[in-house]
Amino acid sequence: MHTEIQPLDALRDEWQALQPLAAEHEARLWKKLRLEWNYHSNHIEGNTLTYGETELLLLYDRTTGNHSHREYLEMKAHDVGIDHVRALAADKERLISEGDIRDLNQIILKEPFWKSAETPDGQSTRKEIIPGQYKTTPNSVRQANGEILSFASVEETPARMGDLVAWLRQELTSPTLPIAALLAKLHHDFVLIHPFEDGNGRVARLLMNYVLMRSGYLPLIVRTDEKEAYLTALRLADAGELSALMSYLQRRLEWSLQLGIKAAKGESIEEPSDLEKEVAIFVRNQQENKDKVVFRSPEVLRELFDLGLREFVERFGAKLSKFTPLFKAHEVRIQPPELNASGSPSTALERMIQRSSQTPFVVTHYFHRYLGKAPDPFDVEVSTTISFGENRYTISCAKQQQVNRPYTEPFLPDEAESLANKALAYAFAEIKKRSGSQE
Repeated sequence: MHTEIQPLDALRDEWQALQPLAAEHEARLWKKLRLEWNYHSNHIEGNTLTYGETELLLLYDRTTGNHSHREYLEMKAHDVGIDHVRALAADKERLISEGDIRDLNQIILKEPFWKSAETPDGQSTRKEIIPGQYKTTPNSVRQANGEILSFASVEETPARMGDLVAWLRQELTSPTLPIAALLAKLHHDFVLIHPFEDGNGRVARLLMNYVLMRSGYLPLIVRTDEKEAYLTALRLADAGELSALMSYLQRRLEWSLQLGIKAAKGESIEEPSDLEKEVAIFVRNQQENKDKVVFRSPEVLRELFDLGLREFVERFGAKLSKFTPLFKAHEVRIQPPELNASGSPSTALERMIQRSSQTPFVVTHYFHRYLGKAPDPFDVEVSTTISFGENRYTISCAKQQQVNRPYTEPFLPDEAESLANKALAYAFAEIKKRSGSQE
């Protein structure tokens, strides 16, 4: 009855064969997975932080936008929950317990709070949420058709959780189900119990990913823009049909494995939608600051440097260095000239920023004398220029201006990757054209 589609087995084997990852590849993979997991799992439950706001909060400890204190708190708490799940999964000497699951709920909810609720007869009420404790009052959910779906009673919850954890521990020790079937059953059984007053969906997804990471997989991300498909699959599972939930979770696991394989091979893991996710924060910032002008200063430039400019300059050099074996010499020049002795381009840029200078900062990679077959010997040069005006900054790359923004709009790491790739594409096109290669 339970079968897995072959690509999942093949992806799993390819992912495991690429272990261990280089430290830099593992870092950028987990950065992306961490942001995706936190943003989507919280957004599904109603958190209104955008993807960009999530990135600023978790990576740079900065807040923007008009959100409740509770929303910022739960995003950071969920991030701690992810770290805890990773630690549990890495401990091969012990299996997860009921106490660990209660700990997860306590971690993501952090502190007691009051929440609006509905009595069994439909009356509005409020109840206090105590993190880490099984529910003390009945819980239920009103479905789209208006019917009330009731979960396990208060009295039967401890026993049912004990049975669920015992089954899971046995399955982890002596598997009988394919991974997608195991995840679907675990998720659905946990949701039917709904053991906590709040945070059940987030804990269910954390629990699934504990199983995956302990079993050598990557965590899967249930996407907020696929919420309806996800909830439909859960409703079908309520009716006894688990295959839709299995299929959905398997597709999401395949995405994670494909992402991991790309990262392990040193390939870009940026997706076209990544930059679109940042649009909301830029629009919000622009609206909030439309009458505010921020002028150049060491503090303003330093923030730009820390958020994305340093990463861009480093990625720009790393991408272009791939062509070094094709040329007799590769030289990096920095302007202003006095910065040439400053070490790496990122160090030179940092020193220039400390001066709050208006002089353009230019990094040029010179490739001298192509070593392959070509109609004529040739050189190639690729530059990027970063200029700091009074209230705006610009970035030009591969002979085109790519960024022209006020200082209120930061340049983020995902954009650094995209822009560095444009430099790589430009250099590659030049080399192929001038070498006469049609490959």
